[in-house]
Amino acid sequence: MSDARVLRSDDPEAERLLAAGWTVVAESWGARLRDPDPDRLRALVQRAEDAGYDVRPLAAGELPAVADLEALTAPDYPLTPATDVPERTLVRLRAMDARFVGAWRGRDLAAVTAVEPGGELVETAWTSVHPDHRRRGLAAAVKAASVLLLLPTGARVFGTGGAAVNAGSLAMNAAVGYVVEERWLSLRPPPSSVTR
Repeated sequence: MSDARVLRSDDPEAERLLAAGWTVVAESWGARLRDPDPDRLRALVQRAEDAGYDVRPLAAGELPAVADLEALTAPDYPLTPATDVPERTLVRLRAMDARFVGAWRGRDLAAVTAVEPGGELVETAWTSVHPDHRRRGLAAAVKAASVLLLLPTGARVFGTGGAAVNAGSLAMNAAVGYVVEERWLSLRPPPSSVTR
């Protein structure tokens, strides 16, 4: 899809391209959490802990478990022109300026989120859940825990995003309190205008 263009849905250029015969091949979204409710966040973490998970920040020595989980879940990420998934090797994880929060069940890392602090704005790099532990609220728990972790540092706005086809991600982020503020369209030109 190298010929695709990614534009905000409210960009006049998107409307012009659609009128010229371009087609939408994928959609994505960006959401923000402003003025988080700590009680709501703590409740999401507590629900996971009540189910037997240990939700907490990860130490540097635990990054190999993150790399293993990411290698397992990489095929599950939707691939679009706007939502690619880089290989998350141990070397790349160690090079990231990120905080990692995970949910453990015994010795198994069941879920993880990576957040990149930037002063008042924190961006989520990704959130993933082991296939054997899905649909238990773990993505919401680790994401909520990451917000609680960074609130005392002065962070006030938390950003995230993803592919529109991932309905589970949209629902999870809504549960945490994120609100979709922008939508993006991946547009492909009509076949006749593609240069060969």
